[in-house]
Amino acid sequence: MNIPSRALAEDLLLEAQQLNPGSWVDHSVLVGQAAGIFAAHLPGLDPQAAAILGLLHDIGRRAGVTDIRHCIDGYTYLHGLGFEDAARICITHIFAIQDIQAANGTWDCSENEIQFIRQYLAGLQYDDYDRLIQLCDASPFRQVSA
Repeated sequence: MNIPSRALAEDLLLEAQQLNPGSWVDHSVLVGQAAGIFAAHLPGLDPQAAAILGLLHDIGRRAGVTDIRHCIDGYTYLHGLGFEDAARICITHIFAIQDIQAANGTWDCSENEIQFIRQYLAGLQYDDYDRLIQLCDASPFRQVSA
């Protein structure tokens, strides 16, 4: 899987927090914790990878306060660093079904970005990591324990 190490993921999140502080950072930590815990009980999933993907799913928020746009900002950022699998989660985590009409939020992307997302989603088959991060992202975790 093409993702950063846990240490690098934590550094990227810390840098993002400095650029755009907010509750989204704590949310990302909780999603990462929950994803790691769930993955430990699901055949075929790597708990460490799941935790890293959860930590980074909202990394696009580093660019500022946005709505749906954070998914493309996160994808662009992580893709540029060479972490395609982590970049993928930045997009897939907000689309429970692979249809941009199903997005919950305000479209604050350009038409070219919307077209990219549409084509990107059409070319995928969601895997268990996509679904796990979607589940954890949508859950109202306050504190997670093993």
